[in-house]
Amino acid sequence: MAEKTESPAAAAHQPNALERLTSLVTGEATPPVAGEYHTHYVLARLREDKPAPGRFHMWGMLFTLFLVMFLAGWNDGTQGPLLPSLQEYYHINYLVISIIWVFNMLGFLLAGITNVFLTDRLGFGIVAPLGSMCQVLGYIFMCWGPPYPLFCFAFVCNGYGLGLQDAQVNNLVSRLPNASNLLFLMHAVYGLGATASPLVATQFVKHFRSKVYYYYFVSLGLGLATALMLLGVFQLRTEDQVAGRRVEDQPVPAVETKSEDGGEAGPAEPASPTTKTGPTSSGSKMKQIMKIGATHYMALFILLYVGVEVGIGGWATSFLIAERGGGDSSGYVSAGYFGGLTLGRVVLIPVTNLIGKRLSTHVYTVICIALMVVVWTVKSLIGNAVAYAFVGLFLGPMYPIVMIVILDVMPFELQAGTIGWIASLGQVGSAFMPFVTGAISQHYGVWIMQPLMIAIMAVWMICWALVPRKRVESKP
Repeated sequence: MAEKTESPAAAAHQPNALERLTSLVTGEATPPVAGEYHTHYVLARLREDKPAPGRFHMWGMLFTLFLVMFLAGWNDGTQGPLLPSLQEYYHINYLVISIIWVFNMLGFLLAGITNVFLTDRLGFGIVAPLGSMCQVLGYIFMCWGPPYPLFCFAFVCNGYGLGLQDAQVNNLVSRLPNASNLLFLMHAVYGLGATASPLVATQFVKHFRSKVYYYYFVSLGLGLATALMLLGVFQLRTEDQVAGRRVEDQPVPAVETKSEDGGEAGPAEPASPTTKTGPTSSGSKMKQIMKIGATHYMALFILLYVGVEVGIGGWATSFLIAERGGGDSSGYVSAGYFGGLTLGRVVLIPVTNLIGKRLSTHVYTVICIALMVVVWTVKSLIGNAVAYAFVGLFLGPMYPIVMIVILDVMPFELQAGTIGWIASLGQVGSAFMPFVTGAISQHYGVWIMQPLMIAIMAVWMICWALVPRKRVESKP
């Protein structure tokens, strides 16, 4: 039997994400994703051709991605209202309770180090559920009020799982059509989760103060639902099998040569060995990412930004109770703060588009600094609560802005790894900064949070100014 041949043009074409989603609307079929350039995946099924997901399947995928971010927000909004009650339960001070964020940071760091390696070998459909199940394991340890060392270890599992999921989801959404608006909406859903969790946590503080750890049963239920959705909806698909192969990963067709006299073309020659014909190894990608200065400026910005974002949410309740005479209901202020964060990621999209991503980030930061000065100097419980809500509003757009700028600045082949690395470092910031705040508060009082956050905001403005405006070249 004669072998079936395929023209170079046909072999070279693979549907991108826009073509895939267009086909969902029109009802036209799209070719499956070819597996010949997926040899880096360790399982055979990850290298198989997959038909494009159907219209309702794609909506289910988007819903699941948003659910992951809702749980991430839920997790980050939890600690603020629970912190005073957890201190009472374990009979510990600010410094010791802050250790939970150190263990959380260890998990995030591990996720940042292993994400590219795992993604290149297992793909989204395995790595994201793996992260979700690690997060579930953390909640299993937390929900029965274990000894404090085990409670701290649970945050390693939680941080590792959350770090993997954050990197995977940001990378996948960045490859979909209209990625800019999708990223804003996805991180608004993060804010929605961070708004909802303080409302629920405050009820546990009021009614189950001596056993406030029961709250983590709710988180456990959400985590299990998310893990099952990731497994059931994505069915172990890689990111290429969902969004289409990236342009730089397309196979390079053979090059036809003409005879010296300009006659008919001779037989096709294979592409030059130096031509990129397949994906770069994960180790090589990370080396290239680390050689680019823009990576470090954006990574430091995100580390500081997420640290401030979660630090305010984590310590605002303690600040209002200790410095402004608030009661248990002060936990609702965290909900107002994260509610502002959610709103900012939606209502400020037109403003961001109007004045530009670069300038808008500086403007929003200056406004946040002014509002933090108000919280620091105005000794009013209600006034501080309102100011915190507006801080959340103007902090909101900055994270999705950075994810979009990564797509503008970084080389195509390094965007996925960069997003994963920077997202994981952001989660490191979410653990490191609250710990630093708690450690300093133990010596000077929790009021120190305001000047500390103002100083950090000033530093990230410098980092943002150093991010290049044009796409950089990868360095071998």
